[in-house]
Amino acid sequence: MYKFIITIELEPGTRDQILARAPAAQAATRAEPGCLAYDFFICTDDPDKLVFVEEWKDEAAHAFHMEQQHTKDWIAFHEPFNRKLTFETINAAK
Repeated sequence: MYKFIITIELEPGTRDQILARAPAAQAATRAEPGCLAYDFFICTDDPDKLVFVEEWKDEAAHAFHMEQQHTKDWIAFHEPFNRKLTFETINAAK
């Protein structure tokens, strides 16, 4: 399993533009082979911070996702609004 968290700190006032398009990106991603979860959240203490939690069957499934046109379009759309983006790969504690 390949799981990670992406945290995006947005330029103030741009959250609603991102959230308007996020459900379409979410639906397209969830339909991909190997996608186990693709969820997004708004931080309760910072409305301009979004958190995406992705879970994939394996690295190959995620690599396939990154090559899809809808993924490239989604990234190109939200990148101009990002102040900061962090990407953390996580594993279940054993």
